[in-house]
Amino acid sequence: MSIRIISTIMIKFILPIVIFIVAVYGISYFWTNSSSKGKKMIALGLIMALVIGISLTIFLIFD
Repeated sequence: MSIRIISTIMIKFILPIVIFIVAVYGISYFWTNSSSKGKKMIALGLIMALVIGISLTIFLIFD
């Protein structure tokens, strides 16, 4: 296998998995170390990110 194929596989498959795992651990860390107000802000941010992500996905599918 050439280095180009290996790097393409890494970027397409491994990198998103690593980013997801890091995001989950980061959110978990900040959630356990935050106050009640901080937890509300984290929850609102995650809800907004979810709504934006779903809207963008639907837009890109139908566009």
